[in-house]
Amino acid sequence: MRQGEAHMLLRLLTLRFGVLPQGAHEHVESADADTLLRWSERVLTVATLDEVFR
Repeated sequence: MRQGEAHMLLRLLTLRFGVLPQGAHEHVESADADTLLRWSERVLTVATLDEVFR
């Protein structure tokens, strides 16, 4: 399930911010489920990719 959440977050990030740097992929792939949920919620309200991961 966590892998599916990571995949969905990467899709949302790509739609919102365009091509993602490799570091973003690695960051998402190594995150736990709670962190992925928090980041997914932030995609809707932040202006930059860096803000998602804060």
